Amino acid sequence: MTRTFTAHDGSLTPGRAVRRVTWRTRAVVLGGLALAAVYTAAALGLDAGAEHVGPLWTAAIAWTVVASLAGALWRGFRHRDWSAFSGYELPEDDGEIDEWALHTGPYSWFREMEDELHHDDDHLR
Repeated sequence: MTRTFTAHDGSLTPGRAVRRVTWRTRAVVLGGLALAAVYTAAALGLDAGAEHVGPLWTAAIAWTVVASLAGALWRGFRHRDWSAFSGYELPEDDGEIDEWALHTGPYSWFREMEDELHHDDDHLR
C-alpha cells in the first residue's frame, strides 16, 4: 500500500509514491532500544552491576539515530523516496527569536530582570 505526495497547497503530486516502512525496518531501528531495555531489566532484576547500563543506553540511542538516518537515505537513493526529508517547512523568522536571544527590542525588560536577579547581593548581607 502506498501513499502519494502532496504539494504545499495540499494537491496530490502525481507519479510519486511513498513506500511504507516495513516491520523489519522498524525492528532494525528500534532493536537497540529493545535490547537495552531487556538488558537493563535483567541487570536490575538479577541484582547484577548496573555500571554498563548508561553506556548501553547511549549506544542504543546512537544506533537508533544512525539506523534511522541510514534507512531514510537508503530509501531515497534506492527507491527515490525522499519523503522522509520532505514535507517539513522551517518556521518563518520574523525577528522574534533573535530579539529574544539577544534581549533587545520588546524583550529588553527580560535582560534587565536577569541583571537584577544575578547581581542582587542584598540577600548576602
